Order: sequence, then structure tokens, then C-alpha cells
Amino acid sequence: MNLRDRGRRLIGLLGVSLRRTYVRATNTAPGRTWLSVVGVALAVGLMVVVGGIGVGIATQSTVYGDNVDYWITPESDGGSSALVETDAPRFGSVHPTTAELSAHDSIEYASPVLTQPLRVETANGDAENVLAVGVVNYPQFDDITDVTTTGLTDGDPYYETDEWTGEMVLSDGAAELLSASTDDSITVTHPRGAADREFSVANVDPGTASGSQFPVVVMQLSELQAITGADRNDEAEQIVVSSNDPSVEPLLADLYPRSSVSTREGLNAQAVFEDELPLALSITAGIIAVVIGTLFVMTTTGLSVAADRGRLSTLAAIGVSRSTRFRLLASEILLITLVGGLIGVVLGMGGIRVTNIIAQQTITSGTVASTEPFVLASGAVIAGVIGLLSLPYLAVLLRRVGTAAEVGR
Repeated sequence: MNLRDRGRRLIGLLGVSLRRTYVRATNTAPGRTWLSVVGVALAVGLMVVVGGIGVGIATQSTVYGDNVDYWITPESDGGSSALVETDAPRFGSVHPTTAELSAHDSIEYASPVLTQPLRVETANGDAENVLAVGVVNYPQFDDITDVTTTGLTDGDPYYETDEWTGEMVLSDGAAELLSASTDDSITVTHPRGAADREFSVANVDPGTASGSQFPVVVMQLSELQAITGADRNDEAEQIVVSSNDPSVEPLLADLYPRSSVSTREGLNAQAVFEDELPLALSITAGIIAVVIGTLFVMTTTGLSVAADRGRLSTLAAIGVSRSTRFRLLASEILLITLVGGLIGVVLGMGGIRVTNIIAQQTITSGTVASTEPFVLASGAVIAGVIGLLSLPYLAVLLRRVGTAAEVGR
């Protein structure tokens, strides 16, 4: 048999399987067929929801905004990450570097990011520690560390013209900790013993994201550099870039030696695999989904084979080989699990949405679950695994049916 004949035979077999599956689902055995679909869909949906929660846990502390697509970070002995690290290696000459990037046609904006703990005092004398994040603001740069940048002057006036803005945006958590509101004065205690600096609260994040619950203040990069001494070499710990053009990634990778470029999707996947709790949640959910889905499919497969014993014997009597009968029924099982997997992914997306709504109404102001593409794709993979694990059981059933038919004759 040549390759063309095999292809035609395979297409014909798939057509017969599709027709049999449709007839079973709508006429001869709708209960068993849809029980398999529902079983796979529920298992996959559960896995997608739990996996989404795991990704949400892993990525809730990442330094990014909705419009950030790339992170450039220095490599270190412990590996690179875009998580907040105040003792991480730093880049130098970041202002001219990011200005050159922002002038690129394919890049919307690029901003250095510097993070540093600061001791601050309010007008009533209360002193607390907060995490300061310095950025170069742009109109499209909506937020950093889940805290809004609205209120900061665009650009970096102190670096460009020596004009000290004294602007500071407080997260909801920082505002609550400092009992401060918009236009209040904030004094930053100089960590190196120099004169203290005065700031004014330009805005308070309303607390619409999970990161706003933490004591974070966002300010002009050059002003944070001046306070911490990072202005000597124009230092920052990472650079965030907004661009929809994948071709800029090699350009970003060549900016600094021993640097690493992370994408949004890659960073989220990395965060999941580096964080033990989300990884454990995802693995556990996957195992449970496979076990539950496989049991559903195996049970309904056994019932279907028993009900189709007469038809299978007829196929054997007219010369259809056991391998062809197996491929016919295996195709039906894989089609059913594929449909169940697709429905499960949709259910999982709905479950994530409901989970976030409930969480926002009860325990947090931000989202707790994420609909990352690789989480949704894993649902389809789990459905395929369920179908494949059911095939050995189908082979055993067909062998027993064949043996019983021979004994009966």
C-alpha cells in the first residue's frame, strides 16, 4: 500500500469516526457520549482554574505594567529575574541608553527602573520604611509594580534640567501606612547622612491592583538616584520596554554585556517554575485532571463497547481487522476528549473570571488568577493525555470482545 492509499484510508477512517461520534452524541448513545465530554471538560476546567491561580500567585510581585512587553535585567550568579531585588546588579548610563531606545520607530517607550528601600517621615513625624521605585515616566507608562505613575511629570526633569520636582506617587498601602494623602509633604531621610529631601504626594493609587496594597512609592528616577548615590554612574536595576515588534528583542539583548531579555509570557512561565507553591498547585491540578478525566472516559468506553458488541462482531465477521476496529474506536475517543478539552478551556476561563470577581469582593482589590496562554494550552494537552491513556483500556476491551465472539461461534 503506497502513501497516497494510506492517506485516503486514514481520511476515510476519520470520516467514519466523526460520523459515528455525531450519531452517538445525537441519537444512539447521547448520555454516554456527553458524560465523557462533561467529565473531560470538568477535569480540564478545574486544572485551568487552579493553574491560573498558581500563575497569579507567582507573578503578583513582578515589576511590570500593562503596557510593558520586555524586561532587560543584568545576569548574576543566581540567574536573572524581573522580580523586585534591591541588591541586584545594576546597569550604568541608563538615561542615554533608554532615550536612544525610545527614539526607535518600533519602540513605544523604554524606562530604567531603580528600586530601593527608603526611610520616610510624614508631616506629623511618623517614620516608616517603604520601597521606592524610580522611573522615567511616559504618557503610555500607566503603572509599575501595580502602582499607577499618574501624577509624575513626563520625562525626568531633574536629570534633564536640574529641576527638582519632589513628586511622589503612593500606593494605597503606603498612603495608609503613612496616613498621607494627595498634596501632603513627605520627608525622605538621606541614607548616607546628607541633607534630607522634601517630597509632595502627587497622587495616591486607588488600590485597584494587588501591588497597591504594599508600601510602595513611585518617583522620578534621577531623584531616587540622587538620594541613594546611584547618580554617580546613572544606575538602574532593569529596563522596561514597550513594543509590539518581536524583531526588537535582538537589539535589546545587545544593549549591555551579560544581560538577559525576558518577555511577558516567558517571565510568567519562569515565575511559575521558580516558585514552589504555584508549581505544586499546577502539577497537582494536572494529575487530578488526568485521573478524573481518564476514569470518566474509561467508564463510558466500557459501556459503549459492551453496547456495541453486536456491531463489533459484525465488523469482524465481514473481515474488518482488529487493528482497524481499534483505530475506529480510538478516533472516536480522541474526538470526544478533544471536544471536552475545548469546552473545559472555556469553562476554565469563565472559572478564572468568577474567581477573580469573588476575590475582589472578599479578600483583595486585585486579580488572583491569570489567563496566561500557556495555562490555556495546557488544558488542551491534558485532554490529549486523557484520550491517550484511555486507549490501552480500549485495546483490552476489544480483545475480550473478540475472544467472546469466537467462543460464541
